[in-house]
Amino acid sequence: MQSATVLKPTAIDKKTEPVRTASKSYTTAYEYVTSQFVRRFYTTLFIFSVLFAILFQLNLSFNYHTLLNVFSLKTFFFSLSLFGAGFVIFLWRRVTFTVWEPTYSSNIAEFLSVCTALDNLLLLAIHSLISISLIFGYFSWIMNDKYASDFLLQPPGHYLGARQLNQEKIFVSLYAIILAFNYTFEFLKNRSFVVKINNVQQPFHYEIKNSIATVLCNSAMRALYSFRNSYIIFVICNGTIYYQLARFIGLYYRVLDSPIVGFRWIDMHLFLRLIVAGILTTSIFNVTNRIYDVAFSYTLPCTDPFSNQFDLLIEGLSEKENDHIKVAAFSELAMLSNKRPEKRKELFDKVGNELRENAWHKVMTQCLLVIDDIRTKIDIEYNGVQPVAAPIPVVKPVEQTISNRLEISSGPIFAPSKKNQVYYDDRTSSIFYEASELATEKLPAHLPQPEKMIVAPLRCLQQSAMIDMVKSLEFKFGSAGLLEPFYADTVLRRVQAVFNKYQLIVWAIQSLGSLTSGSLKEDSYGFVQNDIERILNTLLGCLVDIERYQQSPPLGYKKLLDQHLVSGEVQAVILALKESIYQITTTFSNYIDAFKIDNKYANKWQNFLNFQE
Repeated sequence: MQSATVLKPTAIDKKTEPVRTASKSYTTAYEYVTSQFVRRFYTTLFIFSVLFAILFQLNLSFNYHTLLNVFSLKTFFFSLSLFGAGFVIFLWRRVTFTVWEPTYSSNIAEFLSVCTALDNLLLLAIHSLISISLIFGYFSWIMNDKYASDFLLQPPGHYLGARQLNQEKIFVSLYAIILAFNYTFEFLKNRSFVVKINNVQQPFHYEIKNSIATVLCNSAMRALYSFRNSYIIFVICNGTIYYQLARFIGLYYRVLDSPIVGFRWIDMHLFLRLIVAGILTTSIFNVTNRIYDVAFSYTLPCTDPFSNQFDLLIEGLSEKENDHIKVAAFSELAMLSNKRPEKRKELFDKVGNELRENAWHKVMTQCLLVIDDIRTKIDIEYNGVQPVAAPIPVVKPVEQTISNRLEISSGPIFAPSKKNQVYYDDRTSSIFYEASELATEKLPAHLPQPEKMIVAPLRCLQQSAMIDMVKSLEFKFGSAGLLEPFYADTVLRRVQAVFNKYQLIVWAIQSLGSLTSGSLKEDSYGFVQNDIERILNTLLGCLVDIERYQQSPPLGYKKLLDQHLVSGEVQAVILALKESIYQITTTFSNYIDAFKIDNKYANKWQNFLNFQE
């Protein structure tokens, strides 16, 4: 389970404390605090860029004869190029910022989505361009090697004007592309793009210092693995690669179909320089991502610098459109309620003219909405989406006109006779009422879902077509069901889809538990005491619903593949619920009898009182 905690702010003398001003909105406060973290990221990245430029220019060794030569414009501009590569990665991370784990119905759905998503293809292109630029820049600019020379070579003894391709440069380019592919594959496989709010948060420089050795070791291993793969591929496919490139370049230049000067398979000078260049490239990738994760995995104290702190916080909690704002608000609320008792007291003391106008009631309402949302999702898994009841039309009384009534006329006796008129009853309301009943009866209990297609350049590729192909292969080889774990929808993935925002639920539960337990000594007005029963019933009800969902899944889950795996998301929410309930019961142990718990939660409540949960 992850919780949002940060170090306590250092004590500041009240005489020197700056006057806090009001902010317009929580979004403005969030952007203001985020800009400070961005500046810290830029500073740290530039320092590492300068260090890498100096270290790799010295060939990873300290030679005192050439140490003074590295302090030149070449080193400065190479540092800027490394910083620029990290800046591009930073922009991509900022655009794709998320704290939610992606969920998929099956392994094949995840495979198709990851391989064909536009943002992943863009990330692969970014890594490839940076890898090619840094590796060739290292060869030509820093080492002044011939391997980055012209792509076309004039073979010795050949005077017909045709040239051959530089195989060494082909191998370097192949290595750069495979290095980028391997790094992108591991990055997406480990879901490193998801920003994780750590449970224990150390100061920024300690986090960087403690992880830099691991980052550099992983960078070196990734460069070595990529070199091994590139060498094997080039040994097997060097002829094919050369021929296809020669045909393409032959459209513009005269190129030999086969090389005269072969590739030296034991060129240790090239291989060592190439591995060092690969280590430099992967180090920039890993260091940039590590600095970003450390800088933005903190719980941002967005509202601290402003005087209307709790108004901004409540506005962020109620945000419905921007998930980033809502995540930051709940993360800050969890940190405030767990680790900062002075802020809890300020929140309890912020009251209004009515009970519903105080800050505590508004915060509690938003937390309960998050808990009710997960309970609603679980109920939908059992009962489906209930159709909206058709409105019952109001039947108006029909007014009938009597046509054969004798009346005394005051006019002339020989007046012209009236034409025969026929009057009909107005039954329109009853007709439409029957039609509405028929329409209501035909509504299905579970609305059909359209077939999902992969949102990617390969729009003609459907998941159902891939599944049919895999099943046909199973049938052809007489092994039906062998690959079912690959293409079948599983119970575990379905549960993960229901609890895809479990971190938000954990923060809401922790906030309720900490604020309620802290109110015994910090709530001067006693407003929280009016809501303790409601909070306990909600927490117990949520726990009962989740345990029932885990132990007795809905009947529809029998169609899914059950691998008997436990979801970590569900366990995190259950643990948070139990901790909060125990936190409240132990704090108010002398007042347990005053709480009225619903009868349907009586057994579960008694287990908590006996410390058997």
